[in-house]
Amino acid sequence: MSTSNPTRFKATVKGALAMAGIGALALTGCTPSGAKESSGTPVVTVQVVKDARTKAMAELPWTKDLEAACGCTIEWQETASSSWTQQKQASLAAGEVADVTIGGYGSGDWGDYSSLFLDLALELGSMPNLAATFEKAPYARVSSEWDGKVFGAPGVNTGLMANSSAHMFINKQWLDELKLPVPETWDELKSTLEAFKSKDPNGNGKADEVPLDFMAPETSGWGWFNPNVLLGSFGLPLSAGGGAGSGMYAQDGKIQNYLTDPSYKEFISYLGELWEAGVISKDAFTHDFSKYISGLKGQGKTATVGMTFWWTPSDAFGSKLADQYIALPALKADSGSDAPRTWWFNGDSLNYIPNKISVAANVKEKEAALKIVDAFYTSDISIQARYGSFDVGVKKNGEKDYTVLPPADETKNASDWQFQNSLSDGAPGWFVQPGVKLTLPAEQFEVRGVEEVYEQDIANIDLNSDVIYGGVSFTADEAREYSLNDTGITQTAMSKFAQWVTKGGIDAEWDGYVKDLESNNLKRQIELQQAAYDRYLQVMQEKNVDLNAELNPELTFAENADGTATISNESK
Repeated sequence: MSTSNPTRFKATVKGALAMAGIGALALTGCTPSGAKESSGTPVVTVQVVKDARTKAMAELPWTKDLEAACGCTIEWQETASSSWTQQKQASLAAGEVADVTIGGYGSGDWGDYSSLFLDLALELGSMPNLAATFEKAPYARVSSEWDGKVFGAPGVNTGLMANSSAHMFINKQWLDELKLPVPETWDELKSTLEAFKSKDPNGNGKADEVPLDFMAPETSGWGWFNPNVLLGSFGLPLSAGGGAGSGMYAQDGKIQNYLTDPSYKEFISYLGELWEAGVISKDAFTHDFSKYISGLKGQGKTATVGMTFWWTPSDAFGSKLADQYIALPALKADSGSDAPRTWWFNGDSLNYIPNKISVAANVKEKEAALKIVDAFYTSDISIQARYGSFDVGVKKNGEKDYTVLPPADETKNASDWQFQNSLSDGAPGWFVQPGVKLTLPAEQFEVRGVEEVYEQDIANIDLNSDVIYGGVSFTADEAREYSLNDTGITQTAMSKFAQWVTKGGIDAEWDGYVKDLESNNLKRQIELQQAAYDRYLQVMQEKNVDLNAELNPELTFAENADGTATISNESK
């Protein structure tokens, strides 16, 4: 799974511009934008930012289908995502972007550089497939808009992705070994973790068990896979958009902040109890990502971590240990809270990813460029761009009927094979659009089983009013003010979180902490967030979006005897 956040850049070194220009000429074979081959075929430059594992685009057979669809020759400019930042800086500062760009630009660029890009909303008459996507999946249009314009078309993942990227896993094999029930409350969880610590549940005779490990929040705020998901026990509908990292959440359309809420204090006090009991990893606040994730893998077939927060068991614990773990839904807080429990939601951002493909405002071969964009929203090219070319990554069984193939190279796992032969989750398109039937290998639908555990928790959230959506954005003036306030708020909150969990003192210091956040303009932050949120809700209403229904389209899901599963979109 990959994540990215658009960032605004400024170029400061003329040499970087010169090198970027030389590199672009080398990549395109010195073919200027808008040139025609001797046959008269239009030539379109397409910049693609891709995984380093992906083959050269010209070597991927599906790109020939893309050229046939546009009636053009594509000159590819290819950049590994890890190397894109400097090239992007140079291109934007010079005012020179490729005719079409895949995966390169986002909402963080539109404020300063929107004049460099074509508003695709004005071109939908020339793009029937993208127009149909926006019509049948209207939230795809809403999530792609910036100030009423569409500078980047999306990737629509409904049916393939989850409603939350963060899930809570516990070692069921350890529970069975110690004859313990699956914990349902915070108190039960504490007792369970204490048993994990003292009773050698992995049976190797060593005191090497880490009952609970997690990725601690950074000084910049709360992120994915952090333990604040436990706040769902109080019915707080946490999500990932906007200012969620600094404690913002929406409930019944009203923006609130949990950093000064009594439930947040109770949450920290509970973690402090776990720390004092020695059941949280001593490295939880200091280890980096690589150490954390390697620790989850245990020692061969011997698990060493009892509980954590992550995407799927296989992703967290590896194939040797994954079947030892189960997902836990939101637990009941022992304070007596009777609010319907909720879970951390970012399904809007996982299922509707904006700005996957954009077009330059000054594109010379505009008709051909728009055909390239539109072709990604046909089922054949959409599926191949996501999973690999026909007879390489995908078998086409019939009209809109596809099977994702196992790797032909036995030295590659499924993920590496997919990234080698496609753009994978970096592809634009609508992948399980109406009429599509898609058969997937087991590892690509593992998250569905995990998500079933959270169905009721997610159902307790109104997706039309209880979510800070990933597409919520500020005006330039709001963004500057918000950023200034946010630094003081998050630094205060995150430093106190770590201190109170590991050293205590929350009862004595809480009132002073609340005053510190208020002096850092927390009330004004909520007002700014509310204004941006209200604008976004208005656009949703104008586009007749009902996200409760749209995130649950008419899909059928059937597991097959060979371990695969078939997803069918039966809507019309």
